[in-house]
Amino acid sequence: MSGPGPTATLWAPLGSLPLAHLVPTGLGPWGDGMARLVLQPLDLLLLVALVLLAVQSGRPWLDRLALMLPLSWLVGGLGGLVVGMELPLALPCAALVTAMGVLVTLGPALRLSERFRLGGTATLPLLFGLVAGSSLAGHGGALPALLGEAVAIAVVTALLLMALDPPHPRWLALGLRVVGSWIAASGLLMLGWLSRQPQ
Repeated sequence: MSGPGPTATLWAPLGSLPLAHLVPTGLGPWGDGMARLVLQPLDLLLLVALVLLAVQSGRPWLDRLALMLPLSWLVGGLGGLVVGMELPLALPCAALVTAMGVLVTLGPALRLSERFRLGGTATLPLLFGLVAGSSLAGHGGALPALLGEAVAIAVVTALLLMALDPPHPRWLALGLRVVGSWIAASGLLMLGWLSRQPQ
């Protein structure tokens, strides 16, 4: 019987990344939590998608997102710690990331209502934070790690909002929609991968 192929061997250490636990960085729980944002594709993709949607919606949404996104994520994460068991929600989260990428790709042509944008900005980070908190429950230093990731989310959000402050030239507006298509494609890739992985 032949052993696993080179591709399987390469991807084996990354098999838990869609709902990644803490990866030791040598910087303590805070540093591990901050690094988790980079090692967690779904959280990072959702963060970028929400920022791009806010940027496409105009300046009033930028201030709201800078506060709501990390705060909502942190509240959800604390709820996940209280749950105390990992929630198997990787597939729904990947589907939501794909949908957000599609919304960014379609851009302002959708004319989404303010209520829809506000609801998505508040509830999606809450859900993803809940999943993140549940995956950290029972780990030593879970609370500092959760706070570290919330800080990382706040910093990345602020940096993206400053870099993409509207108004935008036409080429940049088009570039935002291209990034949205990449987010949607990445979400679809995650969906296909997760559907083949045991939950």
